[in-house]
Amino acid sequence: MGKVAIVTGAAGDGMGRSIALTFAREGVSVVINYLKNEEKAQKVVEYIRNNGGQAIAVQANVFLLEDCKRLVQTTLDTYEKVDILVLGPGAGWNPEKIENLESEIGLQDISQEISPIYNLLPLVIKDMEKRRWGRIVGIATNMAIPSPAFSYNVAKAGRIELLKLASKEVWEKGITVNVIAPGPIENFTSLEEACTYCHDSSYLIGRSKITPQDIAEGASYLCSDAARYVTGCALPFNFE
Repeated sequence: MGKVAIVTGAAGDGMGRSIALTFAREGVSVVINYLKNEEKAQKVVEYIRNNGGQAIAVQANVFLLEDCKRLVQTTLDTYEKVDILVLGPGAGWNPEKIENLESEIGLQDISQEISPIYNLLPLVIKDMEKRRWGRIVGIATNMAIPSPAFSYNVAKAGRIELLKLASKEVWEKGITVNVIAPGPIENFTSLEEACTYCHDSSYLIGRSKITPQDIAEGASYLCSDAARYVTGCALPFNFE
């Protein structure tokens, strides 16, 4: 069997879906995690299966430990292993002025950014270390780009530093941990558009915006054998 990937938040219109499609393009069996939109998740699964790939959809709230346990166990029951984990959903976008900071919002954003890491890493690392091969990629943000959202910035910085620290501990287990740090991204308008970009490299010509496919190609590289010596990095994406 080829590699198996869990991609959290893969049913939306953004990076997660494109990452899942790109993994499938490369022969990876994909677990499409979603929170609410089962219909969209199943459409991604259907597309992958109709094009010769393997995929399942699993509902789970990655902010909750019990849901994460079910997500990983369902993956193991179906594919017998977890080789790749992509951590997508995190903090909300709550711009505020410094005189209007609200601790409740800030602490919630930090919790939502960090909790998927705490919930999922111990579960997948236990399986990855059996084969001494694993890839973990967290989606964060390009900290060099100014943002008016204090809690978002703090939460993303926390995710980046946590994953960098984790990379040092699991390196000897054959596992790499990296971060993709994009600037602003324009989502695709439909699954059809995402699929077209996934399979047609001509989209690279004449663009002025980052797309989810750019992020997906970066994730695909970081999760490949070619990137076996790349760990603890934050890969930035930005057009200026």
